[in-house]
Amino acid sequence: MSEKMKKATKESLIARAQAKKANEIKYIEYDCKAIGETLMIKKLPITRIADIMDMTEEDSLRANMELNAELIYASVPLFHDKELQEAYDCKEPTEIVMKVLDDDLGEMNRICDRILDMYGLADTVEDIKN
Repeated sequence: MSEKMKKATKESLIARAQAKKANEIKYIEYDCKAIGETLMIKKLPITRIADIMDMTEEDSLRANMELNAELIYASVPLFHDKELQEAYDCKEPTEIVMKVLDDDLGEMNRICDRILDMYGLADTVEDIKN
């Protein structure tokens, strides 16, 4: 039998909000095998993640690849660097993702899973894909 939950109170919810602010994760590290270095992933507002996830209704490999590139680009501030984009001859800013990762779709999927896991969405998205 499961434990009975305590009744929510204004005080308990305020305490929860204060604890959340104190422990809020802003960045996480991701050890990227494709480049042999650690990338810093920024936690974006959930509404931005939802906007990215809603960008396509297509169910094609290309659409998923572009969606993943957009998600990674938005979440990895290093990829916004114009000098880095120029060094990789990027015509579009999001091209930096595939170029730095050497078109490694498996690594892109792992990075996206890690990003979505920050929001409790990794399993949800996998269920939707299946």
